Amino acid sequence: MSALMTEFWAELRSRRFWQDNGTIVVLLLFVIVATTLSGGIFLRPSNLATILYQASIIGVLVLGQSLVVIAGGIDLSIITVLIISAVLMGGAGSEQQSMMTLGRLPYVGFWPALIAGFGAAGLVGLVNGLMVTKLHIPAFITTLATALLLGGIILLVTGGSPIYYPDPFFTAFGESKLLGLPAPILVFIGLSLAFWWLLNQTSFGKKLYAVGGNERAAYYSGISVQRVRLVAFTLSGLSAGVAGFLFLSRTGYISYASGGDLLMTTIAALVVGGVSLAGGMGSTKHAISGVLLLASLSNLMNIMLISPYIQNAVNGLVILIAVSIYSHINAEKY
Repeated sequence: MSALMTEFWAELRSRRFWQDNGTIVVLLLFVIVATTLSGGIFLRPSNLATILYQASIIGVLVLGQSLVVIAGGIDLSIITVLIISAVLMGGAGSEQQSMMTLGRLPYVGFWPALIAGFGAAGLVGLVNGLMVTKLHIPAFITTLATALLLGGIILLVTGGSPIYYPDPFFTAFGESKLLGLPAPILVFIGLSLAFWWLLNQTSFGKKLYAVGGNERAAYYSGISVQRVRLVAFTLSGLSAGVAGFLFLSRTGYISYASGGDLLMTTIAALVVGGVSLAGGMGSTKHAISGVLLLASLSNLMNIMLISPYIQNAVNGLVILIAVSIYSHINAEKY
């Protein structure tokens, strides 16, 4: 027993343990503190479901973004991809909405519009990947330019007006439940399991870490660096398309201004979760724990009626603390 305890404490003090489980430990401690401060409200099943529901869209975006970041890049276009996919799904899939946009979004039917929305999201991701891998344009510049281009297209096809009347299927999906959980939460859980499998149980996952950790070494070991990054960007685009579908299901509308601070939140979740922005380090576990920690913090501050201005300051402080801690634990990666 003594030997087991000694081994346990040695593992607990090791850098590797905190690299792998630091955010989960912090999340568990936060749940205890939040439950105490809220008088037990935080831990109510209805409140936990609310946290998961609110985290579902950000979570799906973070899952896609994590692949690009682990591969050593970044995708700044995911929010405009979310919006344009939702605009296509909601605008071209609703005859009433098509009339509202004066024909700029022709009515093509629900299923063709749905396919067009997901197809556009995947295509944008693919084009981003091609520009990064074939034209050797830095991912930051490529995806920033893509975001600006898509923003102009969104304003052009919508005339600056929101999509208010999508097909009733979207709101029905957003309100549906299975096993007591709203459908968007189940989508988030399902994608989380799929991304975990992709990163941990496939050769692509191993190649992704190799490319992000040391691109030159990965190339000389026979890995197709371009192909790996191309797949990562394409999956990031598709994830943004799924997030667009969930956004439309949750709110019933979409507009150019819907993105808000979603992009910064996705990056913050990755940083807080311990996914290295330098590439080659992080996992689905880290990405999800970062999302849940930020969502839980926001939920607690709402329960305690803290001003939104103070909430922003607290979120910024949490991000700075997380970066400081991980820069110490993974000094070579920052």
